[in-house]
Amino acid sequence: MKHIALIMAGGSGERFWPLSRKHHPKQLLSLFSEKTMLAEAVDRIALSIPREDIFIITGAILRDAIIEALPEIPSNHIIAEPSKRNTAPCLALAYALIKAEYNTSHSDITVGVFTADHFIRPAETFAEDVGKAMHHASNHADIVTFGIPPSRPETGYGYIESGHSISDSGILRVQSFREKPNIQDALSYIEQGTFYWNSGMFFYRLDTFAEAMRYAMPASFSAMEELYTLFKRGLSINSTDCAKAFTNLEATSIDYGIMERISNVAVLPASFTWDDVGSWDALARLGESDRSGNIVYGNSLTINSENSIFWNDNPNVTLTAHSISGMTIISTTDAIMICPTDKAQEVKSIVTALREQDKEHLL
Repeated sequence: MKHIALIMAGGSGERFWPLSRKHHPKQLLSLFSEKTMLAEAVDRIALSIPREDIFIITGAILRDAIIEALPEIPSNHIIAEPSKRNTAPCLALAYALIKAEYNTSHSDITVGVFTADHFIRPAETFAEDVGKAMHHASNHADIVTFGIPPSRPETGYGYIESGHSISDSGILRVQSFREKPNIQDALSYIEQGTFYWNSGMFFYRLDTFAEAMRYAMPASFSAMEELYTLFKRGLSINSTDCAKAFTNLEATSIDYGIMERISNVAVLPASFTWDDVGSWDALARLGESDRSGNIVYGNSLTINSENSIFWNDNPNVTLTAHSISGMTIISTTDAIMICPTDKAQEVKSIVTALREQDKEHLL
């Protein structure tokens, strides 16, 4: 059985503006170590799957930067989508590419789908869980996902409702997927003890994925198989025919397009610590803080301040703060962003406003 890793790395990370920009988004930032979040993801995955069998799908404007940042990954395994069309087309494209490259039956290839910009510790525990999920997916016609045991009533995540056990490894049958809940429902999910956060990571044999696409998204299944045929003929993703076939894939998420429509879905409760690092407030949860609860980076001076994030990425200025509490202040060479840390999810509205004002140079 051949094991392949796919990293989805096309996100823009707009909630991490102004540090995250379209040419240098969140996955290329170093937030929790000296390495970028994408490099950390590759290192974690390489504990289970050889680097030469890792594929990265991203956007055209990021491909060259990722090739330069990750010379150990074969450049032909760093693929730029013709356009941004959500996760279902991304995985369909990966299916066609992987099936075309490896000269073996697609029932002998198991794929692990990973994220590029999540906080996961420790790497060794993660690798153990990857091994369990890949083993189950290799031996059963199930799509397996990691479920994260919830530590708080989070309203910004989707949830997975689990059912009975189907494996000695602790893998459970999925009963349902739930969209981002209100606070009352989130509290109820935690009280029931059978709900997990949806991690956005998946494991499946190629033939299992193909059957799921055929059943749940038949038009996209046809476009996916057309892409495979074109790749086998030697055409590249940049060819007119391949780009056209890609646009025939329904632009939807893998959760809505497939996972919510099929019954052969399983969940493995994660043993590792996880956070999706969706916005600046993640640093307050995960970063190393001082005695006053502050996260401080760069040339910064804080006095009588607490429970705040001070991130100065501009070497030409000194960020100073006095009597600040519960705030996030981010300084770069061309922008300063200030907001209450508990409103960090709303930073994306700043990006929207700048775009509406034709200030693309700041994005």
